Amino acid sequence: MKIALIQTDIAWNDPATNVQSCARLATEAIAQGAELLIYPEMFTSGFSLPVGEIAENSADAGRELLRATARQHTVYTIGSLPEVGAQGELFNTAYLYRPDGTHESYRKLHLFSYGEETSRYTAGERTLTIKIGGLRCTLFICYDLRFPLPFHQRAEETDLFIVVANWPATRREHWLTLLKARAIENQAYVAGVNRVGEGGGLYYSGDSILFAPDGSALTEISSTQTILTANVDAGRVAAWRENFPAVRDRRKALYQSM
Repeated sequence: MKIALIQTDIAWNDPATNVQSCARLATEAIAQGAELLIYPEMFTSGFSLPVGEIAENSADAGRELLRATARQHTVYTIGSLPEVGAQGELFNTAYLYRPDGTHESYRKLHLFSYGEETSRYTAGERTLTIKIGGLRCTLFICYDLRFPLPFHQRAEETDLFIVVANWPATRREHWLTLLKARAIENQAYVAGVNRVGEGGGLYYSGDSILFAPDGSALTEISSTQTILTANVDAGRVAAWRENFPAVRDRRKALYQSM
């Protein structure tokens, strides 16, 4: 499957502008043969931790873009958006839309307390692993990357980990190092999709990248708004794990008793 990492320059709290930009980038990615389109975290608002009307508008506009793009072009689309819960609580939620218009969602497990996300949003309680074409994909959001245990727990059922983010340039070395580490230790593809530009007083350098199961980089990094495409093959995951069985050699029962 050919995937597209869509690295956007997000306009702060401006869903209309962001949707227009994302729609144009989607057209370009599809013209390049992409079958799975991945946008960054909070791609219609930026990491402004929107509440109220801005959160609702950002969510509605983003979900409609993901749904319409998937249906119109027979592709899969992913991106993180605010989600307003049944009791009015807010979640940072990654949505996957299929070509038939149906969707699945994953709520961010680890909220970024350093950035006050815990004061406005509610954490999720479960991981999500789902089939996309022939790939078994597990979704995570930004700060989740710093916590390896959920990755380890889903590794045997995952070919591709997808991490959407708004990760500031000041910690870019952490971003690249942790993405590569998750690929190596779990013997799976890891796609990290980050934003570029300025927002909320922070600068984002992008550095979206796809790592192979052996930790080799399959795309170049960039600090501009761009589309990065690469092919992902579940057979490569299986072959590497068979040849070098590190995931199989884990002693999960022992770890749980320690």
